[in-house]
Amino acid sequence: MPAAKESSSPFGKRLASSDKKIRDKAVKALKTWISHKKSFTDLEVMKLWKGLFFCVWMSDKPVIQQQLSDTLSSLILRVPREAVMHFISAFWETIAAEWNNIDRLRMDKYYFLLRRFIYYSFKMLKENNWDLATIEEYTTLMINGPLNASNKTVPDSIRYHIIEIYLEELERNVKPEESGEVPSAQLLEPMFHLLGHTINNMVFRKVAEEVFEAILRKTAEADDDGEDGDEDLTVFDKGEEEDDEAESKDVEMAEDSDEDEAAPQEGDDEAQEVQGSATVFDYDLIGIKKRLFAVGANKETVDQNRRKVYTLYQAYQDFCPLDGDEDEKDEEDEEAEDEEAEDEDEAPEDEEEEDDE
Repeated sequence: MPAAKESSSPFGKRLASSDKKIRDKAVKALKTWISHKKSFTDLEVMKLWKGLFFCVWMSDKPVIQQQLSDTLSSLILRVPREAVMHFISAFWETIAAEWNNIDRLRMDKYYFLLRRFIYYSFKMLKENNWDLATIEEYTTLMINGPLNASNKTVPDSIRYHIIEIYLEELERNVKPEESGEVPSAQLLEPMFHLLGHTINNMVFRKVAEEVFEAILRKTAEADDDGEDGDEDLTVFDKGEEEDDEAESKDVEMAEDSDEDEAAPQEGDDEAQEVQGSATVFDYDLIGIKKRLFAVGANKETVDQNRRKVYTLYQAYQDFCPLDGDEDEKDEEDEEAEDEEAEDEDEAPEDEEEEDDE
């Protein structure tokens, strides 16, 4: 076990205690304390998450681990708004720093912790009424943190897992009839960033398949009342060759992911109830399509990704051809015609005035 003594904070030693009763009391006291914290110093919040990291480390038995992950992640909802982004950022910084110290026997519970943390992050945005400024602050945090395309301090397996669960945890927060009000294109900004800036073929492929292809599939299934349609919505050929390094990382992640999905299902009715079930989500296809085009046209987009991004854009174009764009064009044409008509009406009046003079 990595040294836990460095995690000292008002709760550090108690959170990392080998005695479950002491850890439970510390977590209970932390809930009250953190709800009154209007701000954190960098050192304070990093030491706090170091203690919470080892609190998870010391937890035993799947049900206890899952309940603890849910409790710690839900602290996001207790932290005052002005401090919550700092709190979230410190979590990801701690996870990235400690990830390579986690042995395979403990990896499952940390994957579950990541899942619950993403869920409660979306829940925090929901409780802020999907405020665009708050969403931008959160997505910028994710782009600068765990979903940064070039940050080598973040293990790829963390990126892979976030990409895989991103849509699932968003959907679990929203009722089907309310999903059309959610600014989904803005929430996907970290994924657009990865499409444009990653040089890792496997990261790009996972974003394309697990996020953007998945949205098309979900929408098509909803349009077909849950029945599988005949239309093939796979954008990239599964047989495309990847470099050996990316393939080996993918295999390793697939094994970890399988363990992650299996563990929470075993004798954990309470965790499943909290986790909920996926909804039929009304994604902003037009907004997503426009952002894909913008990423493809951006001069800063990695050259090797540009053609693939345009391929994704074309898939969305084929699926929802010009719906919003045509409406915008019609409005622009109408405005242009009105302006021309006004100019024509004004011109004779000016000529009449000149004649009178």
